[in-house]
Amino acid sequence: MADDKKKSIFDKAVDALTNRDEKAEEAEKAAKLQAEKIKAEADRATAAAAKARGEAAAKVKADAAKLAADKAKVEAAQKERQEKLAMAQKEQADRLAAKKVELEQKRVAEEAAKAAVVKHVWTNEDTYASLAFKHYGSIKEPYWRLIYNHNKHIIGDHPNHIKTGTEIEIPPLPEELKKK
Repeated sequence: MADDKKKSIFDKAVDALTNRDEKAEEAEKAAKLQAEKIKAEADRATAAAAKARGEAAAKVKADAAKLAADKAKVEAAQKERQEKLAMAQKEQADRLAAKKVELEQKRVAEEAAKAAVVKHVWTNEDTYASLAFKHYGSIKEPYWRLIYNHNKHIIGDHPNHIKTGTEIEIPPLPEELKKK
């Protein structure tokens, strides 16, 4: 202060202006420093945001890949179930077709057996052996017994109980007797 009294007004004005410029320079430097700090923080925030976006994008890609893999698994499982169902339906259809063929063959065999049965009216001159010889070519017991057993429901429990005029059937010769 003592120096301030010795200075002229001009010096005091110069000092005031100089101080003001220095203060303005310091304020400008402080503002630049503050701006640089803000810019650095903004750069760090931008980098962090970019990193977060990158991580989020990677997570989205990973999630999308997982969803795609899960979808593929589900589709594969559905396809496998459909194939199994189709196979089961085909097997069932094949079994039904085989059963139909079997029933048709059985029906045809029964019709053939009925058609192969010869009707005969018993006379006083007939014997089981003579009928067996006439129809099967043999008088042996298995042949005549076949005729009796086939008609047992008509004749009764004893072969000699047959009456003249009784209609009997001569069954077709089974495979096991054809070989003898």
